[in-house]
Amino acid sequence: MKKLALIASAAVLLSACASTQSTSPVIARVDATFETTGLGKTKLIAQENALNAAKKQCGMRTPVIVKDSTTYNGVMDERTGRVIEQGINVVGAIFGTASPKLSRDDDYEYNISFKCQ
Repeated sequence: MKKLALIASAAVLLSACASTQSTSPVIARVDATFETTGLGKTKLIAQENALNAAKKQCGMRTPVIVKDSTTYNGVMDERTGRVIEQGINVVGAIFGTASPKLSRDDDYEYNISFKCQ
């Protein structure tokens, strides 16, 4: 029984070490503002990730965005990537093969500065 408990404990600890952090750190600035960055494969997901981190930081108060910016970090130009991915999806549907994805989970960065009010 002790061996089973020891193995289960080790599995839980190792799985916790292997998981990645889903939110970016929130940095506090001198003027009572905070900064964080959300990452995502789409602009919307990156915004949601940054806003979730802001809401978590503010707790019961409301995060108010002071400044924001979006950066695209994809392999190629944003429009070109979309056109190529759509073409690959059509060819994959015709031949019944899986389509490779060009987008990554960190293609978009949404940087925000916010205050809690």
